[in-house]
Amino acid sequence: MLKFDLNALGFSLNNAYSCCQLSEAAYLPKELIGHKLVEEWNMLSVSPFDNNNARGFVASSDDVTVVSFTGSEFDIDLWQENIDAQFCSGPFQSKDRVHRGFNLGISEIAEDLISKIRAISNANSKIIITGHSLGGAIANIFAAHMFHQEIKPHLVYTFGSPRVGCKNFRRLYDYISKGRSFRIVNRHDIVPRTPPRVSRFHHVGELHYIDPSGNIHKDISAWNRLLLYLDPTGKTPKSHIKEIIKRLPNAIEDHLLKNYLIKLKSIIQNNKF
Repeated sequence: MLKFDLNALGFSLNNAYSCCQLSEAAYLPKELIGHKLVEEWNMLSVSPFDNNNARGFVASSDDVTVVSFTGSEFDIDLWQENIDAQFCSGPFQSKDRVHRGFNLGISEIAEDLISKIRAISNANSKIIITGHSLGGAIANIFAAHMFHQEIKPHLVYTFGSPRVGCKNFRRLYDYISKGRSFRIVNRHDIVPRTPPRVSRFHHVGELHYIDPSGNIHKDISAWNRLLLYLDPTGKTPKSHIKEIIKRLPNAIEDHLLKNYLIKLKSIIQNNKF
């Protein structure tokens, strides 16, 4: 069952785990998403969407309205195309720039999704946005679209999301979303290390890092040092990924959403936060 702490201030393990479950549900075939959310999780309304660049669902209950985005299977050649993309204008329209490939996944349907949210949610429900991998990047850009329209998502949780925008986008996003947006990274997950730091892309949201011992930390400095070590400048995107895989053979395994679920469940059960 989903369990949200809607009155929690800041990061919540229950919210993280429930959003991780919702991110997993977005990978299901369309015909199974409704069964999972309505029959098992007591959602009242479910509406999947798929425009070839962004896929997921909008679902609503009495308390929450959720937008969940899928990621993609990890493939080095596919990811080379994704992380080679250039900047394009961002949702805030204030000299902010975002990853062109990730933006393509949401810019065409952002208005339709916002209309869908308004149509199926009630006045008191909290809006929650989540996604894994590429879906996490799209979730952040969609949240920025909502913030720009002065529609405040209650929570944004992403899992294994790549870097998504320029320094100005990060500054605007983190200022507006403070206390609402969180990114979880599992151990040596390869995807949050892309695009390469030298490409001038940045992460958004408050970092919560799951270490090799299964503990979770907020903005851990050791992780930042590790990022610097594993993010050599002057590398092509494809060689950048191969270098990480060579140094950390578990980097792809750590990206799997099932491992995020296992780790978060264990942290909750063992109170390792």
